[in-house]
Amino acid sequence: MAEGLVTDLIKQLVSVAALESEQEIRLVVGVDEEVEKLKCNLQTVTAVLNDAEKRQVTEETVKLWLEKLKDACYKMNDVIDEWNTAMIKSTIKKEEENVDNAHPVMKKKVRSFIIPSPSCCFHEVDKLVMRHDIAHKIKDLNRKLDEIVKEKDRYQFKLSNDPVPEVVNRPTTTSFVDVSEIFGRENVKNNLVRILLGRGGEEERRPRVISLVGMGGLGKTTLAQLAYNDPKVQDHFEIKVWVCVTDPFDKCKVAKEILESIEGQSPNLTTLQSLLDRICANIANEKFFLVLDDVWTEDYTMWDQFKVAFQCVALSSYIIVTTRKSRVAEMMGSVSVINLSELSKLDCWLIFSKIAFLDKDPEQCEQLEDIGRQIAKRCKGLPLAAKTLGSLMRFKKSREEWKTILNSNLWELEDVEKGLFASLLLSYYDLSSPLKQCFSYCAILPKGYIFSSDDLVFMWMAQGYIPSKSNMEMEVIGREYFENLFIRSFFQAFKEYPNDDKIRICKMHDIVHDFAQLMSKNECFTINSDIKLDSAKKEDIELGLDFKNARHLWLEISGEAHFLCPIIVQKIYALSFLSIAMIITYLIYSSILDVYRH
Repeated sequence: MAEGLVTDLIKQLVSVAALESEQEIRLVVGVDEEVEKLKCNLQTVTAVLNDAEKRQVTEETVKLWLEKLKDACYKMNDVIDEWNTAMIKSTIKKEEENVDNAHPVMKKKVRSFIIPSPSCCFHEVDKLVMRHDIAHKIKDLNRKLDEIVKEKDRYQFKLSNDPVPEVVNRPTTTSFVDVSEIFGRENVKNNLVRILLGRGGEEERRPRVISLVGMGGLGKTTLAQLAYNDPKVQDHFEIKVWVCVTDPFDKCKVAKEILESIEGQSPNLTTLQSLLDRICANIANEKFFLVLDDVWTEDYTMWDQFKVAFQCVALSSYIIVTTRKSRVAEMMGSVSVINLSELSKLDCWLIFSKIAFLDKDPEQCEQLEDIGRQIAKRCKGLPLAAKTLGSLMRFKKSREEWKTILNSNLWELEDVEKGLFASLLLSYYDLSSPLKQCFSYCAILPKGYIFSSDDLVFMWMAQGYIPSKSNMEMEVIGREYFENLFIRSFFQAFKEYPNDDKIRICKMHDIVHDFAQLMSKNECFTINSDIKLDSAKKEDIELGLDFKNARHLWLEISGEAHFLCPIIVQKIYALSFLSIAMIITYLIYSSILDVYRH
């Protein structure tokens, strides 16, 4: 992400200097050398950023160095914004003076009735102060960049002069990876379906809960989807509901989603009691099948009210829960717990090879198979890792490129989650600078959030991540960016957009979302107004988040929230001016998008 910031900053410096020269406006006098020095410093660090971004994962000092650099770049962006604004004001003033000179008689008549404002006397003084202020900020940032450039030498970064291609050509066969066949889970899926179709005794609790437990990336959600969409299961149950549970657990939101799925429309109810009453009226004495995907809370009180309300269902009703925590399965009173194990080396190889060799001829496959099998072994039995790496290797043709991935030091990460992140890091570092920036920005989206590719492209455009001369061209490039991230498995297809086959409805896998947050830590934040309802959530924000370098904020305000709680207001005040400006920019862009669509 740092590479994208620095590259964009160099372009902006060149642009603002050219604009000042073109319009013959010497607004900030005496800083030509400082601007040139700034560009040189930025170009110097650009040459080592590729190596620095890779090493930040394993070296804390490198990570801190990158944070210093990014902070300086964001501040420089603010200065350039000031400079641009000042030039626009100066241009408008110049045009007004030209109009006055073109109509001297009218000017004289108008002025004879106007008492000059005292503020006019100080206009030139204010302009000089502003020019001095911008020049001072540029010099101050240059001093900081000088220190950052000198500091880089101690890390002995490798120079990178080979630019990464801007985009990957879309395959001629298909625009996304075909993953319809699931390897290694057939027996587990059949057992799960067999349990769902069975009939329990009268004395058994209802509905019965089955928990699918395992670490992230093992395929819990995929297994639940296989069972949920099985034709026999679809025919067996009268009411079927799928809910992706957010963290933290929001009882009203979960109840609303269940009711909306049953009735096919959004309920206008607001209290948990009224929502549960309506749900009970719909599911009473019916064979009810509910999937609660990705449950994190271990708090029994959050689940108890649902448990009591669901007792009105018919026998043979089931709830499937997917979770990373075995304690969640215990809390929910599961009658059956399925602990997913890692896939075999063969199954990992089958997933990897199916994707990696999709566009390669038989001769290429034969030449690369031995390396591919070694890469597949490093997926540690995780289907998500195999899929992600397969998507990455799909675009690499030579043995040298495959060996580079196999020999990467990122595999040395010992932590469980970082072990999974290794496969994502390899794909991330293979992206071009603009694509890294676009992906990292997605950390601002709430976990489990469902979005359209069109909306995401417009958000990137509002941030200035897509360089182009016209809005139409920007949309085209933005769609290409999205497709490149999609075919690399950074996004998952959720459903097709009903009125436009160019637009996808997508979401990010939880692990991919965690990874995006890792890559933009303390820069992108999501705050929910419902935080006031749970004091424990306040403690999480107080202890877990650092808003000092916040640049992007996603603020969720529920329909019931009439005001922002003090903790949220306090943290919003802590955000930089740039963060607030970005929020306003997106709101304006969203309004334009709504008008454009309708």
